[in-house]
Amino acid sequence: AGAVASRHPRLAAPASPGMSEGAEAETGGISLMSLTYEQLSQLKKSLEDEVQGLQGAYQQLQISTKKVDISKAALDELQKTAEGTRMLVPITSSLYVPGETAQVQSVLIDVGTGYYIEKSVKEAQAFLDRKIELMNGQGVSVRQAAAIKSQNLEQCLRVMQQKRFSSAPQA
Repeated sequence: AGAVASRHPRLAAPASPGMSEGAEAETGGISLMSLTYEQLSQLKKSLEDEVQGLQGAYQQLQISTKKVDISKAALDELQKTAEGTRMLVPITSSLYVPGETAQVQSVLIDVGTGYYIEKSVKEAQAFLDRKIELMNGQGVSVRQAAAIKSQNLEQCLRVMQQKRFSSAPQA
């Protein structure tokens, strides 16, 4: 979830009394008031899907960041553990085998898609720090994109409500 691309051009809020018509053209937005109710409904659905997707991406980033944090903490703890300490070594998520700690000179780092690189403990810690920083930065970007999409969705809902009330028969 690196770069977040938008499927919609920048939306312009409905023209308010103090807003000039040229302001929409200057910002490159589209006037929501010029769209039909059906078009607004399609836009609303699309924006809801995008917000939901961005929220899911953010949650996945949080989970991944926590896993990297846990790996870094485990590496730190392994460095502090005395040589020869008995422990259970995880082979899978549910299978452990008995083992003993040894002097750790290097570790294997999962760099993705099934590739591993051997690094010294210090290099591994630096790699994990960079990875955490990158993932936190991506999280900020995704949160910002979700906030913008949510604002666009709110604008769309307001215009839909205005159109619904303006087309309702007057009593």
